[in-house]
Amino acid sequence: MKPDARVCDVARRYGVKAQQLTRWRRLARAGRLALVTDDAADFVSIELSDPVASGKSEGPVEITIGKVSVRLDADVSAVRIAEIVTAIERGA
Repeated sequence: MKPDARVCDVARRYGVKAQQLTRWRRLARAGRLALVTDDAADFVSIELSDPVASGKSEGPVEITIGKVSVRLDADVSAVRIAEIVTAIERGA
């Protein structure tokens, strides 16, 4: 989201397709994708431990940011998770 950033450079740096990054940017600008901060977005690594073959989680989702940990039911939507992370990051 930085003004001087090029999609192809950012996509290459983080190992994602430029088309996917463009879609995420478009959704974020339209307010359909929650950003964690109002500043330029950074990518973070996600590590899956013992993923379930069906793609569905059997246990709760746990989010830990600093000293704050939140445990959610497995059926919580991605949008709600993004809203919670945003609130935690902003200190709400």
